[in-house]
Amino acid sequence: MLKRYLWMALLIGLHAVKGHGQSNPDSIYQNSIHTVLIHPVNKPLAIPVVPLNGLSPLLISFDDFKNDYQDYYYSVELRNADWSAVPMSAFDYLQGFNQNKISNFSVSSIATQRYYHYEFNFPNAQARPTQSGNYILKVFKNGNANELVFTRRFFVTEDQVSMAATVQEPFDAQISKTHQKIQLVLDVKKIPFFQTDQIKATIIQNYRYNDALTLAAPNFIRGNLLEYNSEDQFIFPAGKEARWLDIQNLRLRSDRVTDINSKADRAIISVKPDLSRASTAYYTFNDLNGNFIISNTESLQSENQNDYATVNFTYFPKDKIPFIGMKLYLAGALTNNILNKDAEMIFDPALGYYKKSLLLKQGYYSYNYVLREQNSFNPLNDFTETEGNHWETENNYSIMVYYRPPGARHDHIIGFGAVNSRQNW
Repeated sequence: MLKRYLWMALLIGLHAVKGHGQSNPDSIYQNSIHTVLIHPVNKPLAIPVVPLNGLSPLLISFDDFKNDYQDYYYSVELRNADWSAVPMSAFDYLQGFNQNKISNFSVSSIATQRYYHYEFNFPNAQARPTQSGNYILKVFKNGNANELVFTRRFFVTEDQVSMAATVQEPFDAQISKTHQKIQLVLDVKKIPFFQTDQIKATIIQNYRYNDALTLAAPNFIRGNLLEYNSEDQFIFPAGKEARWLDIQNLRLRSDRVTDINSKADRAIISVKPDLSRASTAYYTFNDLNGNFIISNTESLQSENQNDYATVNFTYFPKDKIPFIGMKLYLAGALTNNILNKDAEMIFDPALGYYKKSLLLKQGYYSYNYVLREQNSFNPLNDFTETEGNHWETENNYSIMVYYRPPGARHDHIIGFGAVNSRQNW
């Protein structure tokens, strides 16, 4: 099982490193915290990138189920490309104060589930980054950084490198119909006296940071152009268009909802059983690439009037037999794009299917199922058995270019771009 995929992962591993850090930058530490979002203002599906000295701030928001107002603060911390700590004071990368109170909040109304909704923008008049790079946002209580509530990653970028990228079909016949290859060209003429070992390119598929691939050296150098065009680098399983779930209305059943139980204290939604799509024919439809949008169909204010529901997912394996030596995960932004206990499906031997319950806010969600071998260190998600892989699949790819100038103490992001598999540059 998965021999071809494992062969590819090994080959990629010779040239690329996994894009995660020494700890997960996206974590929630308080059970009362839900629906943590960070994205550019008015762009809920975009990766959290803010240009250095730019005018496009990020919107950070979250819900707290506690019954009364909480005294929340935030700070930011600069990190290296691998998310390791940077030996610098906040004064070296931040203008303003690095401990700021979150003063914008509202109390839920109409919703059965009571919660406080908090939000703020960053950068703002109180704090603004002065250096590009990876950052971690930290939210904590009572002005005490040790009372950590949650963390989220974001990126501050410069525009020193121009780039051109295309999504191509690999030449290797074994993977040409199941994978996608990104060809990348960087123009570094604005960077004087650069060394190729000081520049790294990272590509993220559909905002799954833990599956990012990083290359430390180009395949070719032609004057100021760095070309990444190898047949065993920047290659991703293509997957299939994500499954979807519409719970924008908790009174009316959408196409993928079998039942809504509104008699309990909180609505309980049963999703239609999911099966493997590996052998089904590929067809095109618009999806959110594993992301979600908080919204409703009743013209209510989504931030503090949308309700929460317990959503029950089920997955039926072939012949109701569990996957041997493997774990099944519900993958996407709805499980924070992390394959951990919170995303793991549990097999019920009496019923012959996997199940998982999530507490979700009203909205439109997309997701996939992913198999991982137990104790596997495979860097890429594998959709072979659960979804299938099709070269035609629409995927978003985000590109970060990191640079460590001579004598610098951290990795800068000197270029950012994006390419879609259906809308090549």
